[in-house]
Amino acid sequence: MVNKVRVIIAGAPYAIATTDTETYVNSLAKKLDEDITKLLDDNANLSVTKAAVFCAMDYLDEYRKSAGSAENMRSQIQDYIADAARAKLAEDKVRTENETLHRENDALREQLARMKAKEARNREAENAEGNSHAED
Repeated sequence: MVNKVRVIIAGAPYAIATTDTETYVNSLAKKLDEDITKLLDDNANLSVTKAAVFCAMDYLDEYRKSAGSAENMRSQIQDYIADAARAKLAEDKVRTENETLHRENDALREQLARMKAKEARNREAENAEGNSHAED
């Protein structure tokens, strides 16, 4: 819905049609009025039009610098997201490798236990055989 907001800037009345709230438009008008008034107070021979142009140039400069900063932040965020994705892939790879190594370790422990058990049985058999030859 379009609102019609009446404001006064540098002593001149304006009716502004906007979809923004009246409070927001009034805050913008107040800031502009303060900036123009300050320029006029500091420069007695400056016209309202020139003061408005200087304010517009200052606002445009701030806007462009802010837009550049925002674009830089977006670029950095995209880089961070890409880094995080690479780190996640690396983590997944290490996790998979770790699980594989745990399974191999478990298999080797089982194999070692079977070999020790077999060796123990062989020693028992040799001892039993040695004892039966000694009895002869």
